[in-house]
Amino acid sequence: MARLFNRDTNIDITQFVSLQEKQDVIRTIHNTLDGQQYIQRFGSPTISYELTLYVNEEGKILIMQAEDAASLLEVQVKNGTYYGRIIELKDFKKLAGGYYEVLATLSKVTEV
Repeated sequence: MARLFNRDTNIDITQFVSLQEKQDVIRTIHNTLDGQQYIQRFGSPTISYELTLYVNEEGKILIMQAEDAASLLEVQVKNGTYYGRIIELKDFKKLAGGYYEVLATLSKVTEV
C-alpha cells in the first residue's frame, strides 16, 4: 500500500502517491578546437524524489503545512520507503469529486 506520512506530526496525508527517483549531476563540458569533448564531474550526484499526489481538501492543507514547516515526510511505495522534505510544490490541479492532483519534489534525507 502506498502512502505519504508526515513524520513530524504523525499524520497520514494520502494513500494516492507515486514516486520517481531523480539524479542531478554537476558537470562541465569542455570543447577543444579539434572537436573533442572533455567532461569534468564535481562532487556526488544530488538525489531527489518526484511525487505525484492525489489529495482531498484536507490533504491539500496538510501538504501546504508540511512544505511551510519543512516537515520530514515518509513515502511508502511498492519498491521501498523514502524520506525527504518538500523543496518544490507545484500548483494544485482541481479534479472531480473534491480531489486535487499536485506534483511535489522532495530532497533526499538519508538519516532518520
